[in-house]
Amino acid sequence: MQNYYRTLGVSTAATNEEIRRAYRVLARRYHPDVNPGKSSEEKFKQIAEAYEVLSDANRRKQYDVELEKGSHESFASAFERAHEAYRKQQQRASARPRPEPKGFKPSAGAQTKRAKPPPTREKQINRIMRLSRDTFQKLRRSVTGKAGLKRDTTAAPQISQVSLIEVSVSIIEAITGIRRTVEVPNEDGTPRKISVTIPPGVRSGSVVRFRRKEDPSEEVVLIVRVAAHPWMSITHKGLTIEVPISISEAIHGARVQIPSLREPLLVSVEPGTQSGTEVRLKSQGIPFRDGTNGDLFVRFLVALPEAPDAVGLKQKVDDLERYYAEPVRQHLPKSLLQA
Repeated sequence: MQNYYRTLGVSTAATNEEIRRAYRVLARRYHPDVNPGKSSEEKFKQIAEAYEVLSDANRRKQYDVELEKGSHESFASAFERAHEAYRKQQQRASARPRPEPKGFKPSAGAQTKRAKPPPTREKQINRIMRLSRDTFQKLRRSVTGKAGLKRDTTAAPQISQVSLIEVSVSIIEAITGIRRTVEVPNEDGTPRKISVTIPPGVRSGSVVRFRRKEDPSEEVVLIVRVAAHPWMSITHKGLTIEVPISISEAIHGARVQIPSLREPLLVSVEPGTQSGTEVRLKSQGIPFRDGTNGDLFVRFLVALPEAPDAVGLKQKVDDLERYYAEPVRQHLPKSLLQA
């Protein structure tokens, strides 16, 4: 089974824009008019086939299921082949006569020792698991002992108290990080104030754990809640902003200016852009303390005119209905449980 992701040189989590960009680069490189030859022609056909499948959302979803199933089957077949080769090797070893030691003479009436049958598959798997577990234990003892990394029980005392705090921050504070003073209840119920640091890039539900320098036996666990913003959000992918575009810009394409964490940026809107299409801008997102930057995702939303009763607008909208090839909600099931 051809791996279309490998053919285009993208990851399985690639966006539609990344797939389109990779296809354009490869198609230009291996086009028969640019590189005549049978090998280039075959490569160009593979690239076109991969893009045809991955650019279609439904076909890509079905292909991902088949690709995952094929990977499991190939792993199982490889394990079967390895097991079969091991079994044959054991059979040949048991059937091969072993040379007797020099000067050895079997005594009269001595019985010949029969060769042990090869171990079963279950015994082999159990042996591998036991060896892996023993190897891990030896490696851990080697790292913590022989390598001079012995545990220092006096360096970090055991945790005797855990303080759980919920902290609410704005999205700007979540982007830049913030140092804040919060109240922690004592055992007798009286509050006490401590200073906590929330790193940049947290999102709602993020957990920050640390030990206080004043009392290392106390662990503070922060559960961060990021306040909702009208058009910005932080997800596991990175920072996402929603940018409205007009119907004309969505149909014809355009270059629009968007805000960023630094200077404003110009982003291209491809012709025929649907509402909700995302474009990833690498290293334009949240700056982290290690010197790296996350990604910025721009989600285009088609904005309708704010004057629906304007003269002639309804007639223009009715004319657009003729250009829909199929109902826009055709792919939706009758129930969410069927999705």
